[in-house]
Formats: sequence, structure tokens, C-alpha cells
Amino acid sequence: MKKTSVLCILLFTCFFILSGKNRSKLYKTDPVLKKIAFVYSSNFLKFQKEVNLLDSLSNNIGSYKDIKYQIKKTRLAYKKIEFIFDYYQTFYNTSYINGAPLPKISEYFEATNVIQPNGLQALDEVVFEESSLENKQQIKNLANKLKERVDFLLKSHLPIALKPSQIIESIRSGIVRIFTLGITGYDTPGSVNGLEESLVSLQSMETTFSYFKEGINSNANTKFKNIIKLFKKGKNLLLSENNFNNFDRMLFLKEIVNPLYAELLEFQNLNNTLLEPYKKHAQNYKAKNIFDVNFINANFYSELVYLPLDNKKTIKLGKLLFNDSLLSNSGKMSCLTCHSPSKGFADGLPKSVSNKKGTFGARNAPTLLNAGYSTRYFLDMRASNLETQVAHVIDNPLEFNTTFKVIINKLTKNNNYRKLFKDAYGGIHKQTINQKSISNAIAAYVNSLKSFNSLFDKYVRNEIKEYPENAKRGFNLFMGKGTCATCHFAPVFNGTTPPFYLETESEVLGITQGFDSISPKLDNDLGRYDNGLKGDKQPYFKNSFKTVSIRNADLTAPYMHNGLFYTLEDVLAFYNLGGGEGMGLKVENQTLSNAHLNLSKQEIDDIIAFIKTLSDTSEHKTDKTKNEFLE
Repeated sequence: MKKTSVLCILLFTCFFILSGKNRSKLYKTDPVLKKIAFVYSSNFLKFQKEVNLLDSLSNNIGSYKDIKYQIKKTRLAYKKIEFIFDYYQTFYNTSYINGAPLPKISEYFEATNVIQPNGLQALDEVVFEESSLENKQQIKNLANKLKERVDFLLKSHLPIALKPSQIIESIRSGIVRIFTLGITGYDTPGSVNGLEESLVSLQSMETTFSYFKEGINSNANTKFKNIIKLFKKGKNLLLSENNFNNFDRMLFLKEIVNPLYAELLEFQNLNNTLLEPYKKHAQNYKAKNIFDVNFINANFYSELVYLPLDNKKTIKLGKLLFNDSLLSNSGKMSCLTCHSPSKGFADGLPKSVSNKKGTFGARNAPTLLNAGYSTRYFLDMRASNLETQVAHVIDNPLEFNTTFKVIINKLTKNNNYRKLFKDAYGGIHKQTINQKSISNAIAAYVNSLKSFNSLFDKYVRNEIKEYPENAKRGFNLFMGKGTCATCHFAPVFNGTTPPFYLETESEVLGITQGFDSISPKLDNDLGRYDNGLKGDKQPYFKNSFKTVSIRNADLTAPYMHNGLFYTLEDVLAFYNLGGGEGMGLKVENQTLSNAHLNLSKQEIDDIIAFIKTLSDTSEHKTDKTKNEFLE
């Protein structure tokens, strides 16, 4: 297995090195692409120059002030190339150039080895920590590594091969990045310089887009001018506010982000620019709005399942199975037991009920609404897709406590189920009722539980004109000062990271056994560290849990993996204190900042007002314990 992994890494590296050279002729045939490629390459070389200066300063022990200033210059130089670079080299970027300043394991690089914090975000964070010899040594090491990675890229990444549609897509993804990672502060954990960096990014995207004026289809002229106006308006908004906390993110979303995202797609269509994605992303480039129902393609996360999860027949069958207590050993428990539509597909209990009287499960039951937008499942992230998640429930002694063999026998005896399975899965396998088809049907139903028609969604899509003023303030706080959006990413507001939504994160919050800020005790659930997966047996995953969506949170109390908090007020109070570490606990691997947020009571109330506008169960109100169809 290890030899195979090493071989895969070698092959991938060879492809990475050769891919740019093999396709380098493409951009030379189109004058627009030639200019874009030239500007991009020039900016990349300027970025390399700034990296070299940073490396030199850190090696020669320059003044801390000079090093801090050089890190800023280096980051701003990077922002001019990021939207294209990240589009073409996503995994290399997030692993080595501008990934989160946390240890990680990449399936694409260094096999199962832990990649320590590195790159631009790590530099931004460490340079704003208290100055010390250890701190300066860390900066030196980070700068040395960054130089090494950027020098390597020059041998493989340039010259770059471009296509018109890919440039448009990279700009649209860049806009998503600005909204979700730039103006939220995610990208600048130390400097909080997100507004200036977003301005530089937007300026670079405008410059790149402006080259499409040459040879433009006459039908696209008006659209081109509108887009240039939107870019200029966006820059003016970013320039008009120097205070990170005061920036009006709702205004920026409604007047710049969503219009630009839509107009660029329309320009692409009017200019007869074919959709030719460079690689497969979860972001759906046919969507017109970041908060459209189809902005993220849920099927992206379930490509290796038995049958595509958007099949209407399997969804209908899955709903019947979801409701049916026949599947459990006792005949009294169904999926509805812990995931009731009337409770936002949760159960309203601190820890989920079990099949044994007086005994409860190990953790809180999270909502299943929008559960499909993830690369890992369960709070400890032990399942890789919705089908395998079903299997964990079937054989759990405290849940269904049975086997697929027993369930198959029960379902086979039911005439209606035999007909439904044959209709949905006939021709795939000689036995239509089997483990894969059962898991697939339930997974299809769970995957269909989408919730994107809340009051907030309708307002930002311009379907309604009225929206509460306190919720507007709350959204701005959520996306800014409150730092909520640095873990709960729009539009699902879960831990699946933008702009391509390829990976789901977990966080260490320092959750306590009870909400005691005077003498707190760390909860003893090890979470992801103890999920049984070898790759997750890392110290930094101790007490780490999946970041779930805060959509419909108003309906799904109590909160956290242990059901610690019964109100959203308590949740916000916990975050306001800086989590467990902020309350004085020693949580060495806490990913949540231990700094107090200093949110006032009014600000907390406003954030809660915003969260409440994310509730939407309009399409999922049925709550039956029996399947009348089968009786």
C-alpha cells in the first residue's frame, strides 16, 4: 500500500511539472490570452521577488518592523495572481502557498505525513504575535520554505496555458474568495488586512477582464461595460472604509458580489465563450447567484455512490425507508427518531436517544438539512459519503442494532418494497434489495434535504425587498467582527471551504463539560482523533469536531457535540469568551482564537436575529412515524 501511495505521488508530481509545458502553446494563439498570460507571468515574477526579499530579511535578521512590512508587501503581490493561481493549482496552493495556518494531511502531497503550518497565512499570523527569538526563527523557517516552494513553481507553472472560459471562471471564483475569505478576515488571521487585500484582488481581476474588450462579440459590449462599472463600484466601496469591523458586507454582497457573479456568466454566454472547466469543482459555474439553490453541486460529493443521488425514484424510496421503524432490530426506531422534520431534522435532545430505555447516545444529533454539502460525515468525520453513514447507524448497538442481512430479509417479504426496489434498481444487480441499494436510497433522500429558501436567501437574491435591520447588522457582524464566517463559510454556512468547496473542516473549540466560565473542565470526547481512521489519529485532531451548518440553527437546539448549550445566546457567549482556552483552559490545539471578541449584548442579539432568518423547512414539513403507503 505504501509503495502504491509513493508511486501515485511521483506520477502526480510528474504531471504537475509537465502539464504547464505540454499545454503552453494554447495561450499564444489568442491575443487576449497572450496579454493575460503575460501580465500574470509578470505579476508572478514580482511575487517571487517579494518572497526573495522576505527570505533575505528573515535570514539576515532584519528589524521586526521591516519584516512585518515585507510580509504585507509579499501578500499584496500574491493577491494580484491568486485568483488564477488558485484556480489552476488549488491543492498546491492550499498545501504550501496560502493554506490555513494549521497542520494538515493532504491526499495529494506527502502521502499521509502531516504538513505543518506554512505559507502566507501562517506568516501573517506569526508576525503579529509577541516578538521573540523563537518567533523570529519561525518567521525565518516559513520564509525559507515559501521561497523554496515558489522557486519550484517557476519550473513547472510558467508559462501557463489559458482558455477564455477558465479565465472567466477564475474571476468568478476570485469574487467568491473575496466575499467568503477576504472580507471575513479568514485570509488575514494576524493583520486583519482583508479589505486592502480584497481591493488588490478586485483590481487585478478587473485588469484581467478588461483585456476581453479586444475581439469582443458585439452582443456582449453592453454587458462588458456594466461589468467594468461594477468592478469600479466594488473598488470604491472597499476604498471608502478603512475599519474592518465597520465595512458593510451586506451592501457589498447585494450590489457587487452577486451582480458581478451573474453578469460575468451572462457575458460569457453573450460572447460565445464555451464552458470548459480546467478541473472539476463543487462550485457550479452555471449558477447566477452565490445563494442560488444550485450554486454548489451536491452531486459532487457523491460521485462514487451506487446510483446518482438525484434520482427521483430512489429519493421517494429513501424517504419511505427513512420513516420506517421496520429497519431497526426493535421495530421501534427509525431515522425519524433522531432526525424529526418538526425539529429541523434533529431531535431536541442534548444527546440522541438510543434503543435502550434510559440510555442515550454519545453525541448530539445534528440536522440533516444540507448535510450533503460535505466531504466527511458524522461529527467525528468518520464516514466518507452518505451511503457509508447509513451503515454506521445500522450496526450501532445503541441505534438500529441489526445487520443488512436481517433488513434485506424483512424488506424482501414486503410486496410493495419489492416493487419499489425493482423499479428503482432493476437491471443493476440480480438482487435489487441489497446493502448498496438500501444505503443508496436513504442517502438519496438525505441528500435531497436542501434548505435555501429562507428569508435571508430570498432577500439577497432580490426576491423580496424587506429584511429586518437587526438581521442586517447581524449578518455584517457574523461576516466581520464576530469572525463566525471564518469557520462557517457561505453559502451553506458550514465548514466546507470556498471558493471551490473541495474539503470539509473540523475545529477544536475547547468545548467544556458544563458552561462554567469560572472553573471550566474540558469535555473528554476526543472527536475526530478517535474516529478509527488512521490518517486522523493526529494530536491536533484531539477534541476536534466537524463544523456543521448554522442554517436552521434556531430549530435545532441544544448545540455542540455534547448538547452543552440550550440557547443561541449561550453559544455566542462561549465564542465571545474565546472558547475553552479563552476561559482559562489549556487546550494546546484549539483552532478557535482564544481572544475575547468583545461583542456587546446588542451585537449578540443582532447575530442571533440573522441566524434566525436562515431557517427554512418549507419543503420538509412531513413528520410521520408510519408509512401509510406500505400498509
